This record gives sequence, C-alpha cells and structure tokens, in this order.
Amino acid sequence: MSKKALYLIIAVALVGITIYTFQGTSKNAEGYIEKIEADRYEKNQHFKTSEESPLTEEQKVQFTSLSYFPVVEKYKVIAEFHKNSREQIIKMAISDGSQREYIVFGNAHLHLSGKELNLTVYKPTEGEEDYLFIPFYDLTSADITYGGGRYVEPELKESNTLIIDFNLAYNPYCAYNHTYRCPIPPQENNLEVSVLAGEKNPDFVK
Repeated sequence: MSKKALYLIIAVALVGITIYTFQGTSKNAEGYIEKIEADRYEKNQHFKTSEESPLTEEQKVQFTSLSYFPVVEKYKVIAEFHKNSREQIIKMAISDGSQREYIVFGNAHLHLSGKELNLTVYKPTEGEEDYLFIPFYDLTSADITYGGGRYVEPELKESNTLIIDFNLAYNPYCAYNHTYRCPIPPQENNLEVSVLAGEKNPDFVK
C-alpha cells in the first residue's frame, strides 16, 4: 500500500471518529436538556395541583408555569470539594428573623464565567444523611431572580468532587408565599457573577 493511500485511510478514519464523537455529544446534550425540561414540567404540575404546593388556592387558579432560564450545559460544573475535617455547626438566618442550625459540610471551589469561585456547602443537623444544600446569591438576585437568593443541591461524586448543576437552581418557597420560613444565604455564598440558569423571579407573585 502506498503512503498516499495510507494517509487517505487515516484521514477518513479521523473524520469518522470526529463525526461519531460529535453526534454522541449532541445526543447526550439533548438527553440532558430533555430530562431537565421533564423535571420542570413535573414541578409545574406539583405547584398547580398538589396539596403540598406552596401556592395558595387563588394562586393555583392563575398559575401556568414557573419562569426559567434556558438550559445551558456550562452551568453544570464540576467543583473541587474540601470536606471539613471536624464538625462545625452554624446558625443560619431565617426569613422570619429566627435562626436555624446547619452543619458546615465543606467548601466547593469552581470556575464559572471566567472566574474562580468558592461556595460553602451545608447540610441539616437532622434529616436525610446525604442531603447537601448550597444557598447562594449572584448578580441577578433581586433583579431577574429572587432577591432572597436561590438554592442548589450538589451531588457528591467522590471524596473531593462535587457536581453543581445551576440549571437546577430553585427558589425557596418564600418566593411564592410569604408565610414560609426560608434560610437566607450567608454572605460568603454571594457570587460575583451572573448565574443565568435555573429559576427566575416568579412573575405571578405580586
């Protein structure tokens, strides 16, 4: 076989691999978006019909959908995680002026929108053992997102890795009904970036 023919075969193979990889990545992205869209539909149904919905009966009559940013994959980030070596309990401020105890579980270091960021990760002192919780503000807070901050629930993949998907960032129930008591994000979780992902300000709450 001539060198020219060999080079041609290699070139065709590389093109095929590139196309296959691109198609696989596109399908994965499509499936990821579809799953989040399905989750959003289910949440809308819960808000509209469930007895456990934070909406009043009057709100349910008018409600059609929560407001969301489009799903963008860059907002699903892998963070370097450092778990606290000893248990630390803090009192987090609550929207009604009270305080509630949370365990400071550790710190997440991530890159987003060209910046290095740090977020403190909390877990409740009682309840689900695997439940992790990041309350946060960002530059959209009190503008296009809720002024009381938003929450995201990271997934601990390994001892030093967290998946933080801001496409799943959600408002506390206080955003819809002021009778609820909601944790207020501590100042160390005030991000100096715009997180254009997850839930927006609810436009149906007056």
